Amino acid sequence: MTRTRRKPPWYQHFPTRLRFEREARAAYPHISMREVGARKRSEVAYGLKIPVPEYEDRSIELVFPRMIARPEFTRVYADGPTESPHRYRASERDKQGRSSLCIWDPDDPPELRWVPEDGLLSLIEMTRLHLFKEAYWRETGDWPGAEAPHPTAEPKPC
Repeated sequence: MTRTRRKPPWYQHFPTRLRFEREARAAYPHISMREVGARKRSEVAYGLKIPVPEYEDRSIELVFPRMIARPEFTRVYADGPTESPHRYRASERDKQGRSSLCIWDPDDPPELRWVPEDGLLSLIEMTRLHLFKEAYWRETGDWPGAEAPHPTAEPKPC
């Protein structure tokens, strides 16, 4: 009986990871990457500090699942204030009790949300814009730009 080899996760395949990271590393040379978890539950987390236009810089962490083909499971966290109509509740998956950003609706078509082919820099830039909108909302009570409709019930804020 021949055992088939399992394909390694995307982030352990250097050419794939290099294509994914290339532009982000050029724009943010201080970005760090670490693998978290083990085996089937392993993930990769990128951490960096980003400038938010008109507001303070923020530290962010982008956590990708082993299977990046499922971007709806990508989580983005940021330090600083968390009051926002566009945050998920803190999940049991996050050991630090952080709430992740709700940057796009997972049911949106690919052109309205981030997909892995867009690359890491694209997600970082979407995060910068989202953090700007959150800060502006906290200051004015108005969310600049389009918003996905949210249910009026309490299942989740985003």
